[in-house]
Amino acid sequence: ERVVRPRLADAKFFFDQDRKKSLADRIPGLAKVVYHNKLGTQGERAQRVAAMASAIGAQLGGAQSGNELSRQADQAALLSKADLITDMVGEFPELQGTMGRYYALHDGLPAEIADAIEDHYKPRFAGDSLPRGRVGLVVALADKLETLVGLFGIGQVPTGDKDPFALRRHALGVIRMLSEGDIDLPLDQLLDLAAQAFADSDAFKHAGPALTDFI
Repeated sequence: ERVVRPRLADAKFFFDQDRKKSLADRIPGLAKVVYHNKLGTQGERAQRVAAMASAIGAQLGGAQSGNELSRQADQAALLSKADLITDMVGEFPELQGTMGRYYALHDGLPAEIADAIEDHYKPRFAGDSLPRGRVGLVVALADKLETLVGLFGIGQVPTGDKDPFALRRHALGVIRMLSEGDIDLPLDQLLDLAAQAFADSDAFKHAGPALTDFI
């Protein structure tokens, strides 16, 4: 009890402090968090994931449902990394995504968007569940494709037993979502959409054939 009580008191304090600022208001702060020295900040990464999620959402479903899916996926993707700069996730990193969902609900956002913020990390390991709902699937797919295309584009390819960015896990996640989820898009089309989200898209398109083979 002596150990647990102060931890719970810290968590309660962080939770109360974090809720004074909305997730949307935290987005500009991501511009100060470096993701990778060749791929920019978490803010730039969130913009790329949002562009991919919006494009994938627009491709799925009819014109009207596609537009709504595109809009929700774009919003969820922009907010998906915002909880990384909350006090709670700073203290308890394993709660990333989980806290994003709670804060999104507190901000009055729809359940589809809140669930997608938590679920965009899924599947995190073999046998993990897939994201619930179409919005979560689209954002999770965009997030994994952004990681794969970006890191392959700068030559960070897994070798032997070295895979510091868990690209094999990301690729397996993409495969599971395409085979088990409700995503009726060919892989090469998805990789093209992903490459277009990078400023120097030609350089990242060159990663396509190697990445297709890898997946």
